[in-house]
Amino acid sequence: MAGNKFSLASKSLKLDSASDIAPYIEQLEKLDGLEAIDLSGNTFGVDACTALAEALKTKKSLKEANFADMFTGRLKDEIPACLSVLFPALLELPDLHTIDLSDNAFGLSAVDPLADFLAKHTPLQHLYLTNNGFGPIAGSKVALALKLLATAKEEAKSKYSLETVICGRNRLENGSMEAWSSCFAANKDIKEIRLYQNGIRQEGIRHLLTTGLANSKKLQKLDLQDNTFTVKGALALAKVLPNWSEELVELGIGDCLLSTRGGEVLGKALVEAGKFPNLRILRLQYNEIDLNGVQLLKEALVANLEALEKLELNGNKFSEDDAIVTEILDIFDSRGFGELDNLSDMEEESEEEEEEEEEEEEEEEEESEEEQAEEEIAKLAEEIEKYAAEEEDDEDDAVDKDSKEEDEFAVKIGKLSV
Repeated sequence: MAGNKFSLASKSLKLDSASDIAPYIEQLEKLDGLEAIDLSGNTFGVDACTALAEALKTKKSLKEANFADMFTGRLKDEIPACLSVLFPALLELPDLHTIDLSDNAFGLSAVDPLADFLAKHTPLQHLYLTNNGFGPIAGSKVALALKLLATAKEEAKSKYSLETVICGRNRLENGSMEAWSSCFAANKDIKEIRLYQNGIRQEGIRHLLTTGLANSKKLQKLDLQDNTFTVKGALALAKVLPNWSEELVELGIGDCLLSTRGGEVLGKALVEAGKFPNLRILRLQYNEIDLNGVQLLKEALVANLEALEKLELNGNKFSEDDAIVTEILDIFDSRGFGELDNLSDMEEESEEEEEEEEEEEEEEEEESEEEQAEEEIAKLAEEIEKYAAEEEDDEDDAVDKDSKEEDEFAVKIGKLSV
């Protein structure tokens, strides 16, 4: 956090009324040049928030606010009322670029004042929203608000681009992925995205990656751990990975059911995508990756991942005693840096399970290819329809021109007759 800071962090204070918070407001008002405030780990009522808002809106130098875990034990209707008095005050702070609202039970009941604030606060650069109980509907509202923010920033010519969005453990699910895709497509300068533990399945992952993040050229950190990829998600990731090659520092897709075939798809993509000069952390634990996938990862490590410092592969389908493990460790040793995590929980699979999985993966891969083909056909159809409409407009213009010329000629003939 910034230098000049006011903190009540983790004091477990229960501040209901203006008189309850008065001693702390007095301390706050005495601080000049305040840059950071941390009120996390306490609980605030509506009257206390009203007094706090009056004090905060005078702190024009404030840059960072930690309001995580501020409403424990509050009634369902209290939280939106608190937000409705706090957020207008924050809108008056021209340099408040970092806001943490994690661990507050917003849910659907309190999302509207939050969304309204997010759509308008043009200085926003770093947003932390973890464990807020959103679900797909409230999650969509947050995402669409951030999409509107991109337009507001452009109109205000804001010096701050949205760079960080942390929204883990919020049950965003597939239902909000269209909104999140449009959010990230609109905020093109995004650098860090963490949407871990959100129950997003392969269709949602695919949409997020190919529609939302395909053109995020400045992306540095992506954490989608503990969602579901399968082959479909792996194919989508393989498609967009080259777009991030220059800037990517961390890729987290651990515990994502990547699958054996998905591991191979990802490994091949890392081999073929070219250099990743800044990639330092690659998290791939518990993904059913087998020896074939690890062999491809080793090839990528040698050819393209020259800056890698941490590779996590625990919980996959090979043994810590396999020669490939020694080969990877030797690569790190020869570089003088880099580490492989402890492979203490590796998975074993019977031949019958392996055959069933291969069949499922082949079916899913075929479905994914069919869906991609259908999308390409649909796009082509749209282009043809657009072209046909333009041609029709041109023909109409030509007809109008001919009619006008005929009318002018008729007038001339009429004058000659007279």
